[in-house]
This record gives sequence, structure tokens and C-alpha cells, in this order.
Amino acid sequence: MLTREEDIDAHALRRQGWTISAIARHLGRDRKTIRAYLNNERVAGERKPAGDDPFEPYVDYVRARLTGRCQAV
Repeated sequence: MLTREEDIDAHALRRQGWTISAIARHLGRDRKTIRAYLNNERVAGERKPAGDDPFEPYVDYVRARLTGRCQAV
């Protein structure tokens, strides 16, 4: 993930004619990462979701237990 500052720097360097490889070396990032940000495939400062929450099926049960609405086992 690039910071907003790195994203701004990458776009500025690209406008100055720098290659993607040179920008990647300058910022210490992978070429594919820089390319994705320059093509607006990613947004600076935002992570993509990690996936489904494995705790989700148990939320209602735990909420009921914590509020005392469940019968004792």
C-alpha cells in the first residue's frame, strides 16, 4: 500500500517522464504496485478487505450471551 504522499510523488515523477521501474526503485516499492496506482487500480491509503470474517456466524449468539438473553447451559 502506498501512502498518499508516495502516490502524489509517483504521479508527479511519471509526469516528469520517469519510468515505472525508476519510480519503484526511488520509492522502494514493487513495479506492479506502482503501475496499479498510476493506472488508478488502487487508492492510496486504503487497504482492500482481508476477506470474510470467520466470527460472523457467531455474532448473534455472543451478543445474546453478553446481554443475558440466553438460557444457562
